[in-house]
Amino acid sequence: MSRSVLAVGIAAVRQSIEILASVQIGDATSAVLEPGSQWRGDRMLLSVGPASVRFVAGSTLYEQDQDGFLLEEFPGTGIAGTQQAPWLRGLSRFEMPLCMGLAGTLAPAWTDTPSACSYLDRFSHFYRNNRTHLELAARELRYVLEGLFALQHWPALFGSLMDSMGDRARGSLPNGMAAIDVGAFLGRLLIGTGDSQVTLARLPQCLRAMREPPTAEAEECMGIPQYQRMIENLERSAERVSPVLQQLRDAL
Repeated sequence: MSRSVLAVGIAAVRQSIEILASVQIGDATSAVLEPGSQWRGDRMLLSVGPASVRFVAGSTLYEQDQDGFLLEEFPGTGIAGTQQAPWLRGLSRFEMPLCMGLAGTLAPAWTDTPSACSYLDRFSHFYRNNRTHLELAARELRYVLEGLFALQHWPALFGSLMDSMGDRARGSLPNGMAAIDVGAFLGRLLIGTGDSQVTLARLPQCLRAMREPPTAEAEECMGIPQYQRMIENLERSAERVSPVLQQLRDAL
């Protein structure tokens, strides 16, 4: 297989992150070439398959057969000079799903950093400097998502909440509540301005309005203890996380 271009620019950055999110990233060393290995400054290995590898060079994502890749990237030197990508240092494997979900969503907001390696270096700096707030936001957003997903069974209530969050709210919801999904949702809450911003700030007020006095659908919904508990958690978590999200927006 000759070297083929899969994506360029911001698309290459986002796809590189998606690939990294799907593989097991080890502790790359000069003796082993693994996903997360970096060389020549802006080149990073993303995945190794049975017959081919995918890697990024600057702002271009490639796929190539393993033999051709080694001959072109490491002619006569073996794999000397490779190292673990600097952005990976200090990040545990347990953090990677949240990190990758968040990094993939923030990429379009940082269009002035088109190189995948430089983008991930910038992202890791943001993540490490704001780790406590990001972890707190992720914990609260799990309750927010749990409540929003539950209320999808009550279309009128769900529609009111989506309207309060902004025009792009429906498209911001992930497909699940895994760490990578929470990271992606967190990223969508941090980017955008004006009509393009998705916000949780109005959710508590919207939820209180449903109870004062309750509509027939709200009364039916909250008459079920399981749903009442999730709605209460949703309201509290949205209220707690909103100022944290603003702090993180200011730090971007």
